[in-house]
Order: sequence, then structure tokens, then C-alpha cells
Amino acid sequence: MVLKKHDFIFIKNNTTFVLSEKFVNNLMLKGKKNISEKIIFNIFKILQKITVKNSIFIIKFSLLNSSIVLSTYRIKNKKKVVVREIPFILSLKKRILSIIKFILNFIRLKLKGSFLINLKNEIIKILKKNSDLLLKKEQTFLSALKNKAYAHFRWF
Repeated sequence: MVLKKHDFIFIKNNTTFVLSEKFVNNLMLKGKKNISEKIIFNIFKILQKITVKNSIFIIKFSLLNSSIVLSTYRIKNKKKVVVREIPFILSLKKRILSIIKFILNFIRLKLKGSFLINLKNEIIKILKKNSDLLLKKEQTFLSALKNKAYAHFRWF
């Protein structure tokens, strides 16, 4: 299977962007784009070998399955020491970008094993719905619901 750029285009509700570019840009460290592209394509190949379905479909489904709908924004009051967390709804593009960053940072924090194996395992856990990321997603959703009284403060 030859992976091409147009295979990774994600289209929903007139929002289009290329998934592989977003993964590569968030994976890139010290400007080494070539290395991060190799990592992404290796992940697609590994997922294709393991599963019966298309690896692009698997990654898209896992991203949509674990995307965060509500998020909070912290605002500090200059006069007082009060910090308010204001909930707001993320657009589809920001949902997927935030979950890509969230997944990659979560895997970087895991120090054991290689990055490829950890990412593959995390995507499979998300599909099976027993990942720690889904628990953190629920925690952020609940914290946003707790602070819904401050939802009218949204000016950012």
C-alpha cells in the first residue's frame, strides 16, 4: 500500500485539513521534519499489518472517539488572586488538533519502550475504549461542566 498525501485529508462539515501534516508538525522536534514523517508512515504501516481495516480509518476513528468537546480557559484576576476557569466549546478543527497534541504529549511522558510501540498501543486502547486518555477526557469535561456558571465571561 502506497500512502499519499491525499489519503490523509480529513473532511467533515466543510472543514478540510491534512491529518499527516498535523501529526508531523506536532511530532517535529528541533526542525527534523524528515524524521517525524518517517515515524508517522511507520505507524501507518504497523497499524495496517496488525488490523484488517484501513490504518487511516483507524486513526481518524480513534481521533474522533477521543476528541474533547468542551475545554476550559484559565483567566487570572489582576487585583485578586482568583483564577477562573471558563468553559467553551471547541470547533472541529481545534478538537482534533488538541487531541493530537494531547496524545503525543501523553506518549512522550511514558518513558518505557519506543515511541512507535507506545503510539500503536495507545491507538488500539482508544479503539477498545480502555485508555487513560479517555479518563482524562472525562475529567476535563467534568471540570468544564462544574464551571459552567462562568460561561458568560467568554470574551477571548
